[in-house]
Amino acid sequence: MKTIFSSICMCIFTLITNAQTATITGTVRNDFNPLAVVQVTSVSGNTTTTDTSGKFTLDVTSKNELLTFTHESHETITVKATKNMVVIMEPKTNDLDLVVVSASRTVQKRKEIPVAIAAISAKTIAAVNPSSVDQVLNQQSGVHMVDLGNEQHMMSIRQPISTKGVYLYLEDGIPIRPNGVFNHNALLEMNMEATKTIEVIRGPYSALYGSEAIGGAINFITENPSPTLTGQFGVRMDNKGYFRTDAKIAATYKKTGIAVSGYKSKISNGIREYGNYTKNAITSKITHQFSDKLNWSNSLTYVDYFSEMSGDLDETKFNNRDYSSYHTFTFRDAKSLRVNSTFLHKWNPKNNTSLSLVYRDNTMKQNPSYRITSDTAFEETTIGELNDNSFNSYAAYLQHNISFKKLSTNISLGGNVDFSPKTFNAEILDVNRNASGYFDSYTATGVYKSDYSADIVNTGAFITGDFEPITSLKVNAGLRYDVYSYNFKNKLDSASDYSSADAKESFTAVTPRIGLTYNFTKKIGAYVNYSIGFIPPSISDLFRKDDAPLLDSTTFNNYELGGWMSLLKNKIYIDFSLYSLHGKNEVVSVSTKVNGITTRENKNVGETKHQGVELGIKVNPIKSLTVRYNTAFSKHEYTSFITKIVDGVVSDNNDFSGNEMPGAPEWVSNTGIDYSTPFLKGFRIGVEWQHVSEYFTDQKNEFTYEGYDTLNTRLGYDTAHFGIWMNVMNLTNKLYATRANTAWGKTTYTPGNPKTIVIGLKYKL
Repeated sequence: MKTIFSSICMCIFTLITNAQTATITGTVRNDFNPLAVVQVTSVSGNTTTTDTSGKFTLDVTSKNELLTFTHESHETITVKATKNMVVIMEPKTNDLDLVVVSASRTVQKRKEIPVAIAAISAKTIAAVNPSSVDQVLNQQSGVHMVDLGNEQHMMSIRQPISTKGVYLYLEDGIPIRPNGVFNHNALLEMNMEATKTIEVIRGPYSALYGSEAIGGAINFITENPSPTLTGQFGVRMDNKGYFRTDAKIAATYKKTGIAVSGYKSKISNGIREYGNYTKNAITSKITHQFSDKLNWSNSLTYVDYFSEMSGDLDETKFNNRDYSSYHTFTFRDAKSLRVNSTFLHKWNPKNNTSLSLVYRDNTMKQNPSYRITSDTAFEETTIGELNDNSFNSYAAYLQHNISFKKLSTNISLGGNVDFSPKTFNAEILDVNRNASGYFDSYTATGVYKSDYSADIVNTGAFITGDFEPITSLKVNAGLRYDVYSYNFKNKLDSASDYSSADAKESFTAVTPRIGLTYNFTKKIGAYVNYSIGFIPPSISDLFRKDDAPLLDSTTFNNYELGGWMSLLKNKIYIDFSLYSLHGKNEVVSVSTKVNGITTRENKNVGETKHQGVELGIKVNPIKSLTVRYNTAFSKHEYTSFITKIVDGVVSDNNDFSGNEMPGAPEWVSNTGIDYSTPFLKGFRIGVEWQHVSEYFTDQKNEFTYEGYDTLNTRLGYDTAHFGIWMNVMNLTNKLYATRANTAWGKTTYTPGNPKTIVIGLKYKL
């Protein structure tokens, strides 16, 4: 009887246990790839790991049981178990666990890459709530993005502040503009609301991306559709006329995901007279998982931007905080469309191929204030310009990635073809200056100073890879070959600018890169790197005069040493880099006078030297407190730079060799303290100090700007669905210029904003 009773109890227990047990299957991935070796643990203690396809199977006691997902290079996440669940894990963006994609267009650990690279996480972007992208980029060591107002900008990374095309801006690893059509204001064509993370490479990276990646490359990685319905809506405004609304929503249904995000911003009656602007930006992204091996991603970004151009301030106006402007009709009107369709096929765990088909359509029309002479007498007329600069692009980017077990070898090879027809015309305007000094009207003359078209073709092929010959030592190298060609067609018989006859020019370049990383311990590592970057002559270098000059590409040789260390159980993290960057064959406009006859021609006679140290320190004494210090010390000099020769003799006033380059502060640093209160979950407070040291504003080194120090504070409080925040920029109301420049003995200033209070609200689904 006892045996029968025991058997009945066992059967009942088994039935109850089986009734409470469920089998869950799912896939774990990040935004780019499935994740293998993810540990999946249930509350009841069952555990498993994902396979090479990111798949897992786990028995749980309840279908809604909490599961915890842990991975060495991704943030731990806990979610409820669901049928056929898809879990998206975020890469760690801090310290030694940093994972990036920009160094090879594949996922890599930062400590295995011999290059100065940083990542700005989605968490940081959300905490900063930037009204312009410089507010997060300038928190990185060695990065100085100059705010020119209304999202207009210049950049300085291992180069002085300038408009030169020595930076490459990317969206999901694809240039937002074709090489050869650089614009220093290109980032106003970005949709910040669609950006999830930002990665910054400092130094030349032409071996992967081609031309323009000299000072650095900045990659804006857009947000992918979420596994479940998510959304966010926000509004912000400040006390200087700025107003913005933004929204994003995303979801996945079966194998198809969609994400839409955008914002609308404007300034009305701000601090600058005649300084209003409007911007509308929208991005849509659709993904489809055809199978475990084939994924299709499509994105479209459209930006419509308009800004009045008030011009810079002279010294008197700047010192008196007089933000008035004599301009009443100058403007910049930019429209940008980008379409990217990418196929990713995984042949097996060791081989995958991506193909991106890209279309771009850009138009920028300007009536620029800098084309109107400010010295024009009152009640007189002067000359202005109305120009239209447009291009289309048809491009394809192909890459195949292979992994080998032997020596932990990874190889990527690929190439691109980019055909970008471009047009430009500039009409001369008669501009009237009234008795009060305002440029109040203009008349189109119907006369064009320039009108041309140019077909720009770039084809390139590259191979890059790494291997581990001995434990802890990683060898990383790359090689790229590029061909650039211009087919210039002049539509005017008597152009006064871009007056060259029809011409075809082509340029080739071979750009290698090699580097080593060595991890002495799990917490300490170092790297060395040698790379070459290049820029082919631009359209303006080649075709502005009657005869196209004989020019070669400008090259930059970079020698670099860097490293990282984590101390005191990861409470202190330090990274650093030392570089020496040498420019050769830089294009200089040289005036030559022989027997009283003067000619001016572009020549490859410029040489420059750029050297510096970049340092980042982050301290987390307690979990809720972060102290960071990011700084760079640099020297930028003309090695050889002569602009005038008279009867074979160099003009002393036009030999700048040995001088410091203008717009090159020696010290740029950003220091911050951020605190998240443990007693009030969701509340945060931060303070930030931005420092820019003195720099020369002219090539002769006769004029300087003293630099500036500004203080910013940020506060925020977030719940599961609501958020409120406030940023106080320039807390002490410091008078400062984001840029100062001297020409013909006169210094002009781009004023930074006075004390500005930004308040924002947001709601999350």
